[in-house]
Amino acid sequence: MKKDSQGFSLIELLIVVAIILIIAAIAIPNLLKSRMAANQASAVGSLRTIDSGEIIYASTYNTGYSPTLAALGPPASGNGGASAAGVIPSDLAAGNKQGY
Repeated sequence: MKKDSQGFSLIELLIVVAIILIIAAIAIPNLLKSRMAANQASAVGSLRTIDSGEIIYASTYNTGYSPTLAALGPPASGNGGASAAGVIPSDLAAGNKQGY
C-alpha cells in the first residue's frame, strides 16, 4: 500500500518546534545581556552629563552645586536662572530617563 501524503507529519512538526525552542533558548539570554549593557552605558552617560552640568552650574552661579536635579534642567518658560539653568536635557532633569 502506497501512501500519498501531502504535508508534514506530526513528528516533523515537533522536531521543527524543538529546534526553534533550542535556538530561542540560546538567543534570549544574549539579548537580555546586550540590553542590560546598553542600559548601563546609558546610565553612565547620564551621570557624566549630570556631572558636567553641575560643574557648569557651580562656575556660572557661584553658589556651589545645584540644590536639585530640576535646577540643572531647562526652564519651563522664559529665561533660565539659578532655579532652571538649562544645562542638562529635560528628561534627565525630571529624574527618569529610559527607565533609570
